[in-house]
Amino acid sequence: MPTRSDLTLRLFLEKIIELGVSDHVRSLLDDALRHMGKRSPYRGGRDLVDLLRYAGSAAKSEDDLHASERIEDALASSMYVMLRPDLEIKYQLFPGSRLRYLGYIRSTVEDFGQLFLTSLRQFNADQPDASPDEIYHFLDGLFASARSIEEDEQEPGRYRMMRGPRESSAWLREVLLDRLDIEDRSTVGVAANHHQSGSAALSLAELVQLSQLKIRSDALQHLRCVVQNPHSTEGDLQHALARNLWIFGGSYLQELGRRRLVPGNELDISLVRPDGSIHGVELKRANLGIVTHQRGNVIPNSQVHRAVGQTMNYLLALDEDRPRILNQHGVDVRRAGATVIIGHPDFQPDVEESELNDVLRTYSSHLARIEVITYKQLLDGAARALDFS
Repeated sequence: MPTRSDLTLRLFLEKIIELGVSDHVRSLLDDALRHMGKRSPYRGGRDLVDLLRYAGSAAKSEDDLHASERIEDALASSMYVMLRPDLEIKYQLFPGSRLRYLGYIRSTVEDFGQLFLTSLRQFNADQPDASPDEIYHFLDGLFASARSIEEDEQEPGRYRMMRGPRESSAWLREVLLDRLDIEDRSTVGVAANHHQSGSAALSLAELVQLSQLKIRSDALQHLRCVVQNPHSTEGDLQHALARNLWIFGGSYLQELGRRRLVPGNELDISLVRPDGSIHGVELKRANLGIVTHQRGNVIPNSQVHRAVGQTMNYLLALDEDRPRILNQHGVDVRRAGATVIIGHPDFQPDVEESELNDVLRTYSSHLARIEVITYKQLLDGAARALDFS
């Protein structure tokens, strides 16, 4: 039967190609995808492993370290070494994977705690005079974990590795045993309770505001993880930003909802100013360099010029088609502007962040209706807004 792991692996191979590889590596990955097939059940086996090894070797020979790492992870997944949840979390193959698995861990730990307390109370009721060693022995038997590898009952001597739903159980066991750090915050809690006891109760409006700040703080942290992940695509960034338009500041209203106002052109996000004018947002990848050196100076590179040129063409198309857009959609695009968000200082460590920001600020000052910023500038602005709230 096909498993979700098969689908995950196929989506991952497609994402490796989307993130960018050479024509030679792409042809080898296309061979692997053709071998798997376009519909489940997907084919794997030794042939798939060999095809991925060829692709990984080609990426290494080209010194493409990012592609090589991704293909190595694909190979590990195909050989059942890397578990599906880790692959989905690391490369954000499905929207919300990181938060979904975090919730999975939290709920499971909570259930374990309830089971622990209920069982311990029952044991104490049955054996009120039990010694500490007897309690430890009882708990050890209660929480003994099943092994992740099982013997095939039909063929003794052969073993099977868990895939599909049970793979999540194996991943959870690994997280709970090896990756979960327990931190004692009792002193912090005591101080917080003492502070609260000496202050007036919060009003409902204040509670709502605090709740909103917590939601936005969590969303900002999630977006920061997406931005700093070198494997994030433009689609990953757009999905994370489209759900948190407050990050762009209070000068914009809700998203317009119509990304394609002119045929053949669209921006990733279309915002509306209070005066009804349109402001487009063009998103490019964060994990790329955006400046280069020329004659001793640092200037924007071709990636930035291409993104700005694309945005200019969009604004020009809006200007030329203004009467039709106003008539059909009721939107006046006469005063439209745009922001290009591209790059992050972490992915170009050879250039100081302050110098990179100065280059983009100077560059943007010569553009009439377009501003170019990095994802870090966007996130830092949102963080300052939360601090002032």
